[in-house]
Amino acid sequence: MIVAVIGAGKIGEAVANSIAKSKQVTKVVMTKRNLSTLPRSRSGKIAVTSDNRDAANKADLILIAVKAGDAKQVLEEISQFTAGKIVISLMGAITIEKLERILPKAKVVRSMPNIAAVIGESMTAYSLGSKVTAADATKAEFILGCFGDYVKVPESLLNPITALSGSGPAYIAVVIEAMVSAGLKVGIPRDISLKLVTKTLTGTANLLSEKKMHPAELRDAVTTPAGTTIAGIYELERGSLRTSMMNAVDAANMAAEKVAKKFESDV
Repeated sequence: MIVAVIGAGKIGEAVANSIAKSKQVTKVVMTKRNLSTLPRSRSGKIAVTSDNRDAANKADLILIAVKAGDAKQVLEEISQFTAGKIVISLMGAITIEKLERILPKAKVVRSMPNIAAVIGESMTAYSLGSKVTAADATKAEFILGCFGDYVKVPESLLNPITALSGSGPAYIAVVIEAMVSAGLKVGIPRDISLKLVTKTLTGTANLLSEKKMHPAELRDAVTTPAGTTIAGIYELERGSLRTSMMNAVDAANMAAEKVAKKFESDV
């Protein structure tokens, strides 16, 4: 199978590198306007070009990873080369209905990965278009599985998921920065603080996942009366960490809806 990745930004390049590792993929054609910005070290299965039409024409399956602002032009550019092909959108906010309008003969899958695709740890939500068969869905899941885990959802959830897990790594990075600063404040060297915080975060996430624990259950397990943990949690609640996070996701969701409306008006 030949796969085209249209738009080799951070996500596109990460996805292309992960897909190229699969034995079922014979070649990955990756496109970018400025080829000089691509790293020289990459899999021999990856070809690079600035020609979106040529990449789409040669591919059996196409992923689109351009910015929403460039979507209309790129979609119209490759439309004639998408007939009967699975086209997986990695673009935020642009609906299946809009994608199918511009790519009327394509089998459209809308998805939302996150930056953890760089290490093959993305959590990708996806929804299927009207022309996608069960066999097509299996192929799409194979591709999405190359760069992490995936979950099928109603399309109505994709904008909120973009706000939660698409933007999520940035929120977590802010939390990590804050905890590292807290470590510095109580005298822990920066490198040790960073290692402690990142490992605590990954360890906690893995524990919740593997033991299928509710976060509140884990919190209660380490919170003792008049102890250090409850003192810290009290300050977090007083600082409205929970409310700030909810407001952040809500704001990102509204931003995704604005992008969708702009794309709709452009089309």
